[in-house]
Amino acid sequence: MTKRPTLIVPHDPSKTLMLEKKENPNEDEKNRILDAREVASHTANLALLILKDGKILFEAYKSPASEQTPLFSMSMSKSLTAYSLGGLVCSGAVDIKNPVGIYTDELRETTWDTASIRDELRMSSGGKIPVYAGQIEKGQFRAATTHQVSVNEIMKRNGERATTPGSSFNYLSVDTSAVERVIAKTSGQPNLLKEFTTVVWDNVGAEAAGYWNVDKAGAVHAYAGFSATLRDWGRLGLWTLRKMGDGSCLGRWIAEANSPQIVNHRTRQGKAFPNYGYQVWIRKNQYWWVGHGGQRLGVDPKKGVVLVAFSWQSEYSKQLYDLMDKF
Repeated sequence: MTKRPTLIVPHDPSKTLMLEKKENPNEDEKNRILDAREVASHTANLALLILKDGKILFEAYKSPASEQTPLFSMSMSKSLTAYSLGGLVCSGAVDIKNPVGIYTDELRETTWDTASIRDELRMSSGGKIPVYAGQIEKGQFRAATTHQVSVNEIMKRNGERATTPGSSFNYLSVDTSAVERVIAKTSGQPNLLKEFTTVVWDNVGAEAAGYWNVDKAGAVHAYAGFSATLRDWGRLGLWTLRKMGDGSCLGRWIAEANSPQIVNHRTRQGKAFPNYGYQVWIRKNQYWWVGHGGQRLGVDPKKGVVLVAFSWQSEYSKQLYDLMDKF
């Protein structure tokens, strides 16, 4: 197996948010537990967690996954990148109406340099149509995570503009990397790790360390690179719920990220989602973090439900959406 270099994101055991199991579920919740068992029994599913009102309603694992396993997220990492930007937005250090080039000179003569940060957040930078699953080059993910190439190098050799920024949704993973470069350069760091840690990770009550992949230039692999235990993924979802209701600037930022920002007219990516927020997929009253190959984290704020699923294929994803809708 090829080693993919990572950065460790430590946790503070004294701040761990204890997750209790929901005692005496009502009849509706008992039915949802039965539904969850059916979903978890699917061949592809490795881990499934459902939190209701902050408590564990259902939890299941299949080997090789366990409670201690750091589960790799692919594009669910995009949503964490958007949330990490919130500290700089709230401090006034970043204005998302500005182009990326105001904050970093790394992407000169590319569409990402002159497109606004807001357009990069909502996947409308004007960049090329991806060749596969948001990748702008074939084999991009493997090449970058195994240090054959940096993400910046990939972006520079594919920097031509295909459409007017802001004119249409185009799911392009390197849009997320442009946001990561803004976070890094504005905070005076080599990558987004510091902002992610202080804005997000230190506040979720994690029970274990997290891990970010990095490319050969030291940039965090923001569009597909974070790992955490299943319960810590659940805690991340709960944290977004708490923040959206606390009246803070960061809470308002997260609520904005988790609301429709652009219509998804594409059929290649996100068929289940009519809208996209800031690196977040939107359907009905729910927001979802979606990873290629079957990773999902869905939140329904009105129902107080967080659903987290990890698997090795996405064909059964409709069952996850249907399960969420039944609450």
